[in-house]
Amino acid sequence: MQLESSDFDQLWVACVNDYIEQSSLSASEQEILLQFGRTLGQHDFTQQQKHIQLTIKHLERELEDARDDQERYGKMARNLGFLMGLFIVLLLI
Repeated sequence: MQLESSDFDQLWVACVNDYIEQSSLSASEQEILLQFGRTLGQHDFTQQQKHIQLTIKHLERELEDARDDQERYGKMARNLGFLMGLFIVLLLI
């Protein structure tokens, strides 16, 4: 039995959507995975390697963006916690 490419595309999209619901990946990461699925099996070995490397680069960029956001919002949360504690202490004095 040979599957058509549209069958794989539909299966890939369904699997990615199920995975996205269970994870904390963003919409941009979902789009990267969907793009990757569209290129699977469409090219020769060398082109396929290039697409895999490109997908990895895109995901690494998303990871760096997430780390930057974590650092920025983590500092803000710590500062906000400190200020709320200080506010409560001033209220009780």
